[in-house]
Amino acid sequence: PRHSRGHPVEFTSATIAAADMAPSLPAAAPAEASQRDLDKDAKIKELREKLTGEAGDKAGQQLVQGGELQTASELTGDAFLHRWLRARGWDIERAYNAIVRHAEWRVTMMPNGKVDEASIANELACEKVYIHGHDRKGRPLMIIQVKKHNGWTRNLEELERLCCYILDECVGRVQVSEVNPRGQCCALLDLTDMGALSMDIQAIKTLFALLGEHYVERLGAMYFYNPPYIFWGAWNTLSPLLPEPTRNKIKVIDPSQNSELLELVDPDILPKEYGGNAPLGAPLGKA
Repeated sequence: PRHSRGHPVEFTSATIAAADMAPSLPAAAPAEASQRDLDKDAKIKELREKLTGEAGDKAGQQLVQGGELQTASELTGDAFLHRWLRARGWDIERAYNAIVRHAEWRVTMMPNGKVDEASIANELACEKVYIHGHDRKGRPLMIIQVKKHNGWTRNLEELERLCCYILDECVGRVQVSEVNPRGQCCALLDLTDMGALSMDIQAIKTLFALLGEHYVERLGAMYFYNPPYIFWGAWNTLSPLLPEPTRNKIKVIDPSQNSELLELVDPDILPKEYGGNAPLGAPLGKA
């Protein structure tokens, strides 16, 4: 992918196949695993052939103009196709349609290749978002201090652009490795001292919609840190609407459970506010 930070995310067939072996599932026999990988390779090949045409060429060009890819040929690379197939349950037609719609959205949202900081100036001025190094799996760690968000005065279109800006920054800082072959990111939503003013269901829906439709398979884990009582009513309403794979990536952490965060993030990277040793860095847009 094309970003201002980091390098193109590349995966080998071996690392992709290994990443697909979810630890929550029972281990398959070697023959079954081998056949499953062959089936996935066949679907990747079929999707690649389907995108080799006018619609695929147009989508590739749109994603280059939108800043997601460096070259249109990356559209038919194994890593890109695998990510979209996995996100659409390995359904070739669904993945194809999703890619085409995504490319049209991307070039419309970012015709100059990125979100212009001037278009999210109000959101950046809140200084509520930080990207704080990487967790132990090489995933960029984004921290959002929700108490600095004003759900009553925010503009939803600007907020959507901010979410794109954040996610692009995170993807651009991905450290591709054996422990993070899919190029995923990690999010910590700090809900400490969050009041009614900061409660914004539509903002959460917007974030999850972007993750589900345009930044597919980029979320590796999300932690809701120190949620107040008022959070639970909203979460109990929203959580059933999320796909099960997404819900399974979300965990609520109390400050008494900071040891769990230290298992995820090195203490020299994790800010002191969350049990680590590091000072909180500059907010996004000022880093």
